[in-house]
Amino acid sequence: MNIRDLKPGMNHVNIKVKVLNISEPKQVITGTGVEHEILEVEVRDETASMTLVLWDEKIITIKVGDTLQIENGFVTSFKGAWRINVGKYGDVAKI
Repeated sequence: MNIRDLKPGMNHVNIKVKVLNISEPKQVITGTGVEHEILEVEVRDETASMTLVLWDEKIITIKVGDTLQIENGFVTSFKGAWRINVGKYGDVAKI
């Protein structure tokens, strides 16, 4: 699987990516009123780039240039931009 093939609504996304840019962590409140901490990371593979969103306890210490393995992620569309999310049932690790 590669970034070029990802589309919103896809689940069980397993992909290896390289970190291009990292935002500051931020607090968000979902439509259901639950507060979460998220970290947005621009990532790339050999086909394209996309934003990776790490939620709550899935936020790990990373730096630009790190390679990450995402397991059981899911793809959403937020304000027209597609994003890979690692939430409650997913995992992310530096490799």
